[in-house]
Amino acid sequence: MSVITESFTRAAHARASSLGMPGVQILALPSPLAPRSIPEVRQMAHEYAGRIAEMLTNGK
Repeated sequence: MSVITESFTRAAHARASSLGMPGVQILALPSPLAPRSIPEVRQMAHEYAGRIAEMLTNGK
């Protein structure tokens, strides 16, 4: 599993394929992260934590 921002979706899929993992799960977060405040990033983490946990435990 990989967590990236939307800007890197194409690169992440290409890299996964080149490493022989074309079916790897990739979760794309909204881009960009850099201009977001710490509270905004914390909120995003809370919003995506459940999905990340689900992907890690269920493989979907």
